[in-house]
Amino acid sequence: MDLFLKNIKSQTYALNGWDFISAFANIPFTFYFKNPGQADFMSSSLLRASFLRTLQEFPILAGHLVVRDTRGYIVVDKNNLNMPEYAESQSCIDYKFVEAGKFSWDALPHPVSTVTAVPSKGANRNIKLGNVNVVRLRNNSGVALFVNMPHYVVDGYGYAVFVRRWAEVCTWMHGDTYKNELPLREFVFDRAVVRDAMPTDMLPLDDACSRMYEKTSTMGHLLAWMSPETRGDVLVTGTKLMPANGHIFHVSRNTINKLRSRVEQSGLARRVSDNDVLAAMISQCVAQGVHAKSRTRRMFSSLVRSLTRPLLERNNFLSLIIVDARPRLEKLMQMAPTQYVGGCITGVPVINSTHSLIAAASSDKQFSSIASSVRSVVDTVSDKYMSGIDNALNRNPACFAHSLALSITTPEKVIITNQSRFGLYECDFGFGAPKWIAPMATFLTNFASVLPVGPNHDGYHVYLSVEKYVMNDILSNGFWSTHTSLVY
Repeated sequence: MDLFLKNIKSQTYALNGWDFISAFANIPFTFYFKNPGQADFMSSSLLRASFLRTLQEFPILAGHLVVRDTRGYIVVDKNNLNMPEYAESQSCIDYKFVEAGKFSWDALPHPVSTVTAVPSKGANRNIKLGNVNVVRLRNNSGVALFVNMPHYVVDGYGYAVFVRRWAEVCTWMHGDTYKNELPLREFVFDRAVVRDAMPTDMLPLDDACSRMYEKTSTMGHLLAWMSPETRGDVLVTGTKLMPANGHIFHVSRNTINKLRSRVEQSGLARRVSDNDVLAAMISQCVAQGVHAKSRTRRMFSSLVRSLTRPLLERNNFLSLIIVDARPRLEKLMQMAPTQYVGGCITGVPVINSTHSLIAAASSDKQFSSIASSVRSVVDTVSDKYMSGIDNALNRNPACFAHSLALSITTPEKVIITNQSRFGLYECDFGFGAPKWIAPMATFLTNFASVLPVGPNHDGYHVYLSVEKYVMNDILSNGFWSTHTSLVY
């Protein structure tokens, strides 16, 4: 701790629209590690010391989130640090019982996660920019390690970079190589690199994207006016009023290959990715579940639609596909290796009729059409199109709040993100890779995440977080049940 305090410098990081567009969400995962039989397995002193050593390379995590004149900043004040929350506890449950329970959320008597889905006030009444909870399993049999960071400070890529680096530092401090110096690695937090990587030529946004990023609303102005802490409290209350129900499903490599082949043979798209197919599957099952809502729900949706200027026409469904700007910006990719870890993602809207999505369950042609529509929209997101989104995000500091308001008032939607590419199972702290990585039991409503599978498994895990009535419909959805298996 002394070395960290000695080396940290006061500095201010200006945030931008890329940070705020997804700032309503946390990035929380729990990593389960099994003790291979070592007495010093992931010891408290080793984990904490390596965490502080890694924090020297990520000083931004010890900063305060500040808003001045509607602009956001992270202020690191060496004399008044906002240190990440770091907790540790002992569980009465042995690892073997957690493993026997397939790492389900109720395998442990108390939740490992220490935050909600939304960044909100921590113990010191400020939003913490990092949360760690180490739960030691009985008889030193294993560790459940919870790590969270809000989207204000990093995106999924940056989150994974931090955890992997922490694991690397921990391995170094534990092994014989500790005698050799591990040079401090320089990571880039200056948001100006994203601005400078944007081409000067911009493509105009299509109608759906323009409405998503350029449309204003009274609710959006209200959300933008609030402090991050107050906005977090409001959103947490909203998640309690409309609680989500989460499940994890497995989609095999064989299933993905069959569906991809079906789409490509339809002639509607020359090629589709795994993510296109998964997005089509997720959109189909969530759209059908939302459509099956009760009469009361339908009346509520109609009321919301009458009081706001909706993003969607009636009987349409929005799939908001999260895309990473990094591979689309040559200047960012030229950084060797790419070490910019700030916000660099946004959502692109794919709109289909609810009828066509429901029909996709029984029609190869309709399913192929949905998957190819995802591919078509994603293909349009070039560097010049990203420059247009960048202009919209940063021209109006309240853009993120208006987009959030539109999302809140659009129940006919699903947000789809892919976190399978970040190497989360490579986070080996020197005692073996994690045996399982889990999201939170409940997250935001109408949210889906494509996750990696562990070693010796193929395909993907898909985490769905939706309202209970939607989940009940998904669990009885014949198309979804045929192509996936329920993990828990």
